[in-house]
Amino acid sequence: GKQYSAAVVLTLLVLAKLAGQVKLKGIAEWVKWHAETLTERLPLYRGKVPCANTYRYVSDHIDVAELNAVLGEYFAALTSKPTPTVLPMEAEVAEVAPPAGERTHLALDGKSMRGTRRGGEASKAAVHTVGLYNVTASFMWKQQAVEGKGQERKAAMQLIEPLQFNGSVVSADALHTQPKWAQAVLDRGGDYLLIAKRNQSELRDAIALVFSQPRRPRLFPEGEARSVDKGHGRLEIRHLRVSSELSEYLAPRWPQVAQVFQIERTITRHGKTTHELVYGLTSLTAQEASPVYLLALVRRHWHIENRAHWRRDVTLGEDACRVNVGQVPQVLAALNNCVLAIVDFLQHPNLAAATRFFSARPQTALDLLLFPLSSFDSTLFV
Repeated sequence: GKQYSAAVVLTLLVLAKLAGQVKLKGIAEWVKWHAETLTERLPLYRGKVPCANTYRYVSDHIDVAELNAVLGEYFAALTSKPTPTVLPMEAEVAEVAPPAGERTHLALDGKSMRGTRRGGEASKAAVHTVGLYNVTASFMWKQQAVEGKGQERKAAMQLIEPLQFNGSVVSADALHTQPKWAQAVLDRGGDYLLIAKRNQSELRDAIALVFSQPRRPRLFPEGEARSVDKGHGRLEIRHLRVSSELSEYLAPRWPQVAQVFQIERTITRHGKTTHELVYGLTSLTAQEASPVYLLALVRRHWHIENRAHWRRDVTLGEDACRVNVGQVPQVLAALNNCVLAIVDFLQHPNLAAATRFFSARPQTALDLLLFPLSSFDSTLFV
C-alpha cells in the first residue's frame, strides 16, 4: 500500500484546516482537489494523496502531548512569549498609561468538544480538554486532555506541573479558585487572579462584606476603574473597586493574597437593564496592578473563550466535527489552535475571510508552513 510520512500527513491536515475544512472526509477531498499543486512541493509519490482513513490513523497514533508541546513552544519562541512583557491595554479601559513592568497574561480554562458526544453512554462522553492561553500574544501555549468527568482541576495541576511562569499573571475561572492552585502558581514564579463564587462561599461572602460597608479610605484606601462598551443595541458598564483590607484576614488560607475586588456589571439591552456583581482576589499588589490594569486583566481572561474556544467551535467547526475515535479529536483541536495562532500572528482581523483566502491560494498557505512564519506579516493578504 501507499506510505506517507507523519510530517507530510500533518502538513496536509494543517493546510486543509487553514482552508476551512472541518471533517476528515472534507480534508481528504480538499487535498485531492489540490493534489497537482501540492505534489510539486511535497514528497507525494506519483501525486497520490492520503484518504480520510489515513488522516484518522496517523492522528490516532502520533504523540498528541508532544504535538501540543511543539506547537506551543514554537509560537512562544515566535512571539518571544511567555516572558514578561508590556501588556497593551483595552482601548475602553486605558484612561491612563499602564505602568511599566506589566506581565504576560495566561488564561486557564476547560473546553468540551460537543460533537464527540455519543448519546448518554458514559464511555462516549464528550472529549474535554484544559488549556493555558497566552492572552498577550494570542496563542494556546499548553493543552491536554481531561481524563474523566469532573477531573479538570486535576488535569490543570498536571498541565502546569513542569512550567515556569517567569512573572506572568495566571487567571482562571471559579472552578480553580482553590488555595492549592494559588500556591502552585506562586511556586512557579507567577501571580494568580481568581474569581470567587459559591464554590468558595466563605471567601465570596467576606469579599462582598468589604464592599458593602461604608468606605474607610484613611485605613484602607480603595481604587476604582470603569469601562463602557456600546454596540449592537447593547450598553455594558463595568465598575471595579479594589481593596487590600482583607489581605491579613485571608492570608492563612489564601497564599500571598494582596488585593480583593468587586466588579459591578450593568447591562442595558433593548430597554432592559440587569446588574451583576463579580468578586475576585489576586496576589498582585497595588503597586503591581492598578485598578485599570486589574479590570483589563479580568476582561481579557475571557479571550480564551472568545478568541480561542468560540472561534474553534463556530468558524473552524470543532463542535460540528463528530470524529470521536481515540485521540483524533485532541489532534484536530491542537491543529485548530495552530490555525488560530497563524492567523492571529499575521494579524488578519477575520478568521473566516482568512480561511477563504487560503482555500483559494494553497501555495500561499504552504509557504507559511515551509518557510519561517516570522518572514510573513499582514501584507500577505493584500
